[in-house]
Amino acid sequence: MAIAAIRMSLMTGRAVPRACFARTSTTTSTITPGSRRLLTTSSPAKNAQANSSKAAGEQQHETMDWNTYFALRKTRRNYERAFMVPSALVSLLGAGYYFAQRDFDPTPIFGMDQVIVYGIGTVAAGLVGLAMGPVIGNSVFRAANSRAKPLVDRMDTEFLKHIARNRADPAANSISNPIPDYYGEKIKSVSEYRAWLRKQREFRRKSTFYV
Repeated sequence: MAIAAIRMSLMTGRAVPRACFARTSTTTSTITPGSRRLLTTSSPAKNAQANSSKAAGEQQHETMDWNTYFALRKTRRNYERAFMVPSALVSLLGAGYYFAQRDFDPTPIFGMDQVIVYGIGTVAAGLVGLAMGPVIGNSVFRAANSRAKPLVDRMDTEFLKHIARNRADPAANSISNPIPDYYGEKIKSVSEYRAWLRKQREFRRKSTFYV
């Protein structure tokens, strides 16, 4: 119908009716709230990374007061001392059993009788076990207090900074005026730390006026 009307209009010279033209409709794409949520949703990997970063930030902000730190420090020393004797005994008995199972040979070793050499080896093994006791005790303490381990390590660093900054100069150390607790190993509480500071000031005063 539209084509016939166009031909008739061309033949007669009339204008083509507007109805003969097809009206094109333009479509616009819209984003619904649901699709917007889908576009802005992050991946699970990014969410896990953000959660881990947040947890790390919260862990960095965690603090420990000095009284709690000194209490844990005392507990750690107790662990280290408790494992010294068992470790020494195990090493001593193990070395003694090992040397007892060996065949006796009268040939001297380093110019000494084998019994003497075996005895020295057994005692040396016991001393090594005694020295390894604090290491084993510290490892057990860290395993038993795994949650507080990062805070304890951080407080250890801060405590050593305080000791290094406030201790006296060891160059003035003498028999009559020995430096008091240079490494701060005897400090077990905040009050003892304050007493340690007073002793350091007293040492400086004596070394200045009497040396």
